[in-house]
Amino acid sequence: MANMAAQEHDQFTVYTAEAAIPRYQRAWVWGTVALAILLLGIIAGGLLRGAMPTQLTGSARSTGEMTDGTALLIQQEAVNAQLRERITQVQQALDGDVCSPTAAKALNPDLARP
Repeated sequence: MANMAAQEHDQFTVYTAEAAIPRYQRAWVWGTVALAILLLGIIAGGLLRGAMPTQLTGSARSTGEMTDGTALLIQQEAVNAQLRERITQVQQALDGDVCSPTAAKALNPDLARP
């Protein structure tokens, strides 16, 4: 029965060690894998591009859009400042007595709200 299996698959060679595999066969395998990954990336990029809203291209942008961008930047800077202040409060609370009321308020801001 073992001979029958060997006769069925004479065109295939089974290698017991990776070093025994011819170099060109390994190159073909890695090349095929790289090509498959590239094609999947292109397909995923096309799908994601189709899902995202279109944006204006080129350097000519409307004044309204620039104003909106400036307003969003100012708003984001305000949020960043609040976050920096909150981080400072938490660091100070952790550096001192974490059981004090001030530290509890800094570590649990939701408890301080009515």
